[in-house]
Amino acid sequence: MKIIGTNSTGYPQTRNFHGLPFLKYRVEKKYNLYKIPEFIYFKFASSSNFKISNSFSDLDIHNVEMYHFFNALSYGKTPWVTTFETSLPRWGNKNTRKGLELIAGASCKKIIALSNCSADIQRAYVTKNASELLATIEEKLMVLHPPQVCPPIETIKKGAQDKLVFTIVGSDFFRKGGKEVLTAFDRLYKNGTTDWHLNIVSKLHYGDYASRSTLNDLEFVKKIISGYPDHITHHTSLPNPEVLELFRKTHIALLPTYADTYGYSALEAQSYGCPVISTNIRALPEINNSDIGWCIDVKKNELGNAILKTENDLISFSDHLTDELERTLRGIFDHPEDIAVKGLKSFKKLEHSISNNTKVLEQLYDEITGTGKS
Repeated sequence: MKIIGTNSTGYPQTRNFHGLPFLKYRVEKKYNLYKIPEFIYFKFASSSNFKISNSFSDLDIHNVEMYHFFNALSYGKTPWVTTFETSLPRWGNKNTRKGLELIAGASCKKIIALSNCSADIQRAYVTKNASELLATIEEKLMVLHPPQVCPPIETIKKGAQDKLVFTIVGSDFFRKGGKEVLTAFDRLYKNGTTDWHLNIVSKLHYGDYASRSTLNDLEFVKKIISGYPDHITHHTSLPNPEVLELFRKTHIALLPTYADTYGYSALEAQSYGCPVISTNIRALPEINNSDIGWCIDVKKNELGNAILKTENDLISFSDHLTDELERTLRGIFDHPEDIAVKGLKSFKKLEHSISNNTKVLEQLYDEITGTGKS
């Protein structure tokens, strides 16, 4: 088998290319010389340097056909592609020009956006910082949504239950819209809608960059959780197989997020026939819509991010999200027959994504390793 090198085999690499069942290729982690300065920088600064951690160099000594990275750029001459979630270079605000020159250079064969939204952000980024390189980089830009493993269709059917089961997953509970979810269910219960159960898988982290939640917010959600011992189950964390098993038993998943570059948990839920309630930020409208789930419209900027600059923006966003969640949930309880229909559509959207993405990337690798051109 031909060897495709990469600088890491973490979750995003495994999810997008390292874990795919290629017939002619094997993706292997190769040593990156930037690991040395990355280690030194982290040791003294106690934080990561985006430029160092998202750069690669091996002095072209590794015996590989090409490289496939996630969010990283290579300084070498060996052909490479990179999959990205927002824009490239992912170097912070430093050396932007140099990064774009690497992308426009001969060694870079493709940059693969996770969504159309990310591709648009990349175009805007190049236009702003090196417009004369736009045509060259545009030729290398393609979109390939992450694939999702789906279980056999007969295993996704939900058994009869006296309550509708909802699940929300994410360590950054407040960024994922967790406070608004709890408030909406609290309102439903107090107004007589009691036939529900909510699963929470979260460490309840607060203070994130998007929601800017506080200790008071944490105390607020803890009080609601403790007030519904028969209706809310809180897991601090679960291994991924157990999260998937939870989705298998769930009717509807929740991702009414303030900010997400993609939303992998939505794909995991949909693969188990769970339609999703989400916001419409970034890539989420490409994953979820009113035909296969419920998508809450929020105010966004031109890049697809929610408008959360000021304190008033945050208050307005939270109030709107809570109201829309309550309205959406009431509609679901009024028409529970919609759940199975949307769930099946969600599943079918993803059913063949593994084989499709494997085929697309294998063809791309063939072009690069066979001719040196993409």
